[in-house]
Amino acid sequence: MMTDIKSLLNNAIPTTDRRFVTEGIWAHQKLQMTDIPIEYCLFCLEMIYSNEAVELVEEFMNRTEHIYIIAPKIFQKLSDRDDPDGFMSVGILPIHDPAELVVRDDAVVVVLDGLESPGNIGTILRSCDGAGVDAVMICNPRARYNNPKMIKASMGAVFTVPIVQFEQPLQCINWLKGHNFRIYLADAEAKSCYEGNDYSGNTAIVLGSERYGISREWYNHSVQTLTIPMLGSCDSLNVGVAASILAYEICLHKRTQEGDCYENNI
Repeated sequence: MMTDIKSLLNNAIPTTDRRFVTEGIWAHQKLQMTDIPIEYCLFCLEMIYSNEAVELVEEFMNRTEHIYIIAPKIFQKLSDRDDPDGFMSVGILPIHDPAELVVRDDAVVVVLDGLESPGNIGTILRSCDGAGVDAVMICNPRARYNNPKMIKASMGAVFTVPIVQFEQPLQCINWLKGHNFRIYLADAEAKSCYEGNDYSGNTAIVLGSERYGISREWYNHSVQTLTIPMLGSCDSLNVGVAASILAYEICLHKRTQEGDCYENNI
């Protein structure tokens, strides 16, 4: 069991393995909202002290048949936190079939083309969860979405935001076209600013890797490019920051049009 967790945490697992490790209150609160199957849980009783943690532990004890109680020193070796909450779970991430993904009218999806950093992808998932994005699509994948760094950076959003994977950009393009999405490419060389666009109807925003950008295949189709103005000396933003700005801009635009407003959770 310990070797299994170490392999998962070190990302030393077969590519087809969809299992993940997560720990802490925030991530388990997100996991609590799903029906993701849990293989087993690890608890360190000496580290579980808040009422919130105790309630979560009780729930997850009822979600799996396999429970392990471990000593503080062993748990600390497994954890990458200075002050761990004392519980850790191993589960299996679902695969969302593109053919079965149902999106609402006026939907927003974020497409990540060839992103290599699992930390950036996790940050984007967290922002997409906060903004109310309907799905994240990963095409031309260069990182596993059950990578431990991605799980951690997403703060549990990887459990709640539907993720669809396409091996090639054209597969994703055809899906978007078939579902009447207007496609916007985030391009530092674009002439049009992200502000002031209509964003009505189904909207997809595509972001590429910081090293290679968006695959050229996207530019062979009916798309619109847009950019985020850079007013300082740097010529671009981190892709996680750029995705957050665009996701919130588009989702807030749609909410404003509908007469809705977000609660102030800051």
